[in-house]
Amino acid sequence: MKRKIKIGLALGSGGARGLAHAGVLDVLEDAGLVPDVIAGTSMGAIVGALYAETVDARETWRRLKLFAEDEEFLKTWLPFIPPTSGEEEPLGRIQGLLTSLQRRYLQVKTMAAASLTDAEHLRRPLRTMLRARDFADLALPFAAVGVDLISGEKEVFRTGDLIEGVYASAAVPGVFPPVERDGKQIVDAGAPFRVPVNTCRELGADVVIGITIPGFSSSRAEYRTGLAMAQRCEVLASERLDRFVMATVDAVVRPQVSAYHWADFRAAAGVRQAGVEAAKAALPEIRAAVARAEAERGGWLGRLRRMFA
Repeated sequence: MKRKIKIGLALGSGGARGLAHAGVLDVLEDAGLVPDVIAGTSMGAIVGALYAETVDARETWRRLKLFAEDEEFLKTWLPFIPPTSGEEEPLGRIQGLLTSLQRRYLQVKTMAAASLTDAEHLRRPLRTMLRARDFADLALPFAAVGVDLISGEKEVFRTGDLIEGVYASAAVPGVFPPVERDGKQIVDAGAPFRVPVNTCRELGADVVIGITIPGFSSSRAEYRTGLAMAQRCEVLASERLDRFVMATVDAVVRPQVSAYHWADFRAAAGVRQAGVEAAKAALPEIRAAVARAEAERGGWLGRLRRMFA
């Protein structure tokens, strides 16, 4: 039986933690709740574009796993990951020293240059993962959300070059160069537009399922520098805004991935499993939201709303 309403999926940002979206998609697909439209920010845009192309959760995960294991891509993120404790000596001391030097280098470079690396470090794996090259080639309506650094306004990519749109949404400021066009500098919208709920509704969704990923918070022991404190303040502001946004969704999925570092793509399998568990727990809420929307659409109130839409 054809579904009466459109289900929209709003996939939030989250770095490597955003790989949890793949697990959520797996559960929704098995439950017969394949989304009709998708909007994504940052990693949510990457996962969303893949699923909008394939409409196959397992194929989406297969390609994401290759992405997460790409050696050149991993090199971009490893310096951000704190050294693990309990490493064997003397390797542990040597690795700790190298990591410390790398982090200092990153701090100096971000003060002197617009980005740590060039755009190809992200564009190349995107071109490998995505076979579609234009939004029009996708099987499902999809939007990638970025933000203009100049105006602070949301930038929504729905047509044209797919790789360009997904890259802009995932271009972490300071790590990758922004997309520059029409006097704008467009980057990852993860701070002001973490979960693109409104964009999902603009695509025609009657019910929006929002997947929110924990912010890039650090442990208390790391709040020892001005940079760490400034980053923590940004996270707090973003999370406060996120609470207001998530109050507007019809159902929410919250993968418990705080134990994983936001830059550690090596933990892909564990992060995905967290998405599976969170989606299973949220299924009753999601089904109830869909049932309410279908009942409303079939009733007099739904017909009245459509009459004046």
